[in-house]
Amino acid sequence: MLSRFDDAYSQLDLLPEALLPTVVTHPHGEFQSRVEGVLQLRHALLLGKLPTESLPWPAVPIQQQLNKTLRQLDLPRFCRENEEVVDALLADVLLTIEELQPSFLKTKLVLALEYQKAELNRLKEELSSRKRKRRKQPSVKIPAEKLAELDALSEVKGWISFLSAEGLRVPDVWHERLSIWGELEAVFRDLQLVTSLGFDLSKGLFQSHGWLNLVKLREVLKTLPQLQDVIRTIGRMKSADGALIVESILQAIRVSRMRDREIKSPLIPMETRGVTRSDSISRMLPQEAAYLGHPVLKGLWHARRAEHALLSYAVEGTELEAVEEEQEVLSEVQRVGKKRNEERGPMIICLDTSGSMRGTPENVAKALVLECLSVSAQEKRGCYVYLFGSRNEVKELELSPNEQGLERLISFLSMSFGGGTDVEGPLQMALEKCKQKQWERADILLVTDGEFACPDNLVSKIKRRKKSHALAVHGVLIGEHSQVMERLCDPLHMFSDWLELAP
Repeated sequence: MLSRFDDAYSQLDLLPEALLPTVVTHPHGEFQSRVEGVLQLRHALLLGKLPTESLPWPAVPIQQQLNKTLRQLDLPRFCRENEEVVDALLADVLLTIEELQPSFLKTKLVLALEYQKAELNRLKEELSSRKRKRRKQPSVKIPAEKLAELDALSEVKGWISFLSAEGLRVPDVWHERLSIWGELEAVFRDLQLVTSLGFDLSKGLFQSHGWLNLVKLREVLKTLPQLQDVIRTIGRMKSADGALIVESILQAIRVSRMRDREIKSPLIPMETRGVTRSDSISRMLPQEAAYLGHPVLKGLWHARRAEHALLSYAVEGTELEAVEEEQEVLSEVQRVGKKRNEERGPMIICLDTSGSMRGTPENVAKALVLECLSVSAQEKRGCYVYLFGSRNEVKELELSPNEQGLERLISFLSMSFGGGTDVEGPLQMALEKCKQKQWERADILLVTDGEFACPDNLVSKIKRRKKSHALAVHGVLIGEHSQVMERLCDPLHMFSDWLELAP
């Protein structure tokens, strides 16, 4: 007895704690069927798909409507291997069914009474049609098995009727999430990242506003095509292992191929087509054989046979004949060209995060970093960022198209700019970074919005690096003219019109 009790409740251990209270106290369906149904639905959603077979729970009409709704929203693909999303979705589905249950019970009760009344009338008619053997007729009562059958029928028909009128809708918050996920997916596609959804579903809010910043900055990038051009010029060209480019060309060649061709022939008796004249004894009509047995007319038969005039069955068949044909096809041929593979080197960005950069310049700067990550992911280049403010306030940020790089990017997008401007520290660190083998072909991009102090020894150090290693220091000035930026940067990209952009 106790073992059966344990078996009935053993599957509760497989349910996540967030769903356990709701599943146990839910008013729809039997307890064990409810647990099994939720577990099977959860397993399918974690695989990124809908159940292919009927579940023990909920009722079949609910399952059909739920699958239809989830399929229309394209929700299962966002549930793949994401327990937090799946559990939140199941919690909302359980709550929705629970809220529909009272209204459904009224519909079910009306249908159950109608079915019972119809069954009682049927039984009464059946009794009245029989011959009366007794004066007193027994009372009419519906058997328990029939009552259970009518109850099950009223539940199915009740849900069908109720859902056709009310439908099964997921909470509106899921439509909002799907809209944001779709936009994020487009951003991640540009960054060559797998969609990773990290937010507090229990509160329905993103844990990090960086997700929303990604979407907003992507719109900023669309309005700044010149910004993308700047990013793609950073990093010196270098030969990739000295390898020559392998070129692919299309060349027309003639190819001989064997093909089977069907030929109709009377020599292949596959089917009878009618009557004809011939000298074939095996195919002649029976009336011709009568001539052959007559002592006088057999001469006529021999004459008709010599003239191929015997009435015979016409037969015909199809024979396959192998035929050689020549066709002209385009073939892709690879050959070594004269040019060598070249790729751009990594990029090092020194980004001003002082208080004067707040507002539109801050959005442009963050959009620039986002575009740097996108380019580095597409072209497989390194990207390193120095965020600087006042003296000794330098934060290093290595961007890479992986989970750690994405977390660092989100952290940066969520920060607010403030403080002073000291460019010497980050530029010194950037020059030291360029001495490392991995970054020796890197170019530096300095992004700021105005004037700042820069010692002469730093300018001289940059010039020496330019001569010895062909270093290029690109400048992006978000604002008006700056003499210091002109001394340090070549080329200098001035975009004062960016200040007119809306945040």
